[in-house]
Amino acid sequence: MKGALAIFAKTPGISPVKTRLAADIGVEKAEEFYHLSLKSIEEVASRAQEISENNLTPYWALAEEKSGTNALWQKFPTIWTGEGDLGNRLHNIYSNLLKTHDFVVMIGSDSPQLTPELLIDASKLLAKNNCVIGSSIDGGFYLFAAKIVIAKNIWMDVKYSEDTTLDQLVKQLNKHDISAEILSKQGDVDTIADLEDLMRSLEDNDNLLPAQMNLQKWLGL
Repeated sequence: MKGALAIFAKTPGISPVKTRLAADIGVEKAEEFYHLSLKSIEEVASRAQEISENNLTPYWALAEEKSGTNALWQKFPTIWTGEGDLGNRLHNIYSNLLKTHDFVVMIGSDSPQLTPELLIDASKLLAKNNCVIGSSIDGGFYLFAAKIVIAKNIWMDVKYSEDTTLDQLVKQLNKHDISAEILSKQGDVDTIADLEDLMRSLEDNDNLLPAQMNLQKWLGL
């Protein structure tokens, strides 16, 4: 099977990024982190594409309609998420990419500790599951992968950025007889406390990619 890997991202300087983190450490430092996080995710995705022998194709899923020419986004093809809340954007990206791929994996840009192997393993689980979800420590999800059509109302009937977001999503899927394989918990970065958790995750990885090493050095400053 050939799949798409959609990385949700915003363009610094056009859209505010990591606003809660910026409230803790300042806008400049928050944008520094975001750039380093993007580079880490980019290398992880590129390596996953290589390991999969191009059976997993990365895309930048961008919040802004006309930012695809920005230098940040030259590594992968870009696709606009569309307008509206997160549920609408998730639906747009998932449904559009599923038209041209056998499955779709969606991740954010604020979990730079993810590994290529995790993305590949999630993809492989779709051989026996219609849906795979990576659960976040904060109650949300850092990864969503599936190979079937998912109705728009499933995405729209979930309240995001809550400690029950994952539970709500699973409940909506179950209502439509869609079961999900749940992956082990991972963190994402919203606040300064999350940076400490990220540092520990990177320290526990003996096979960091170069961009992740750069992020690790920045966190140690």
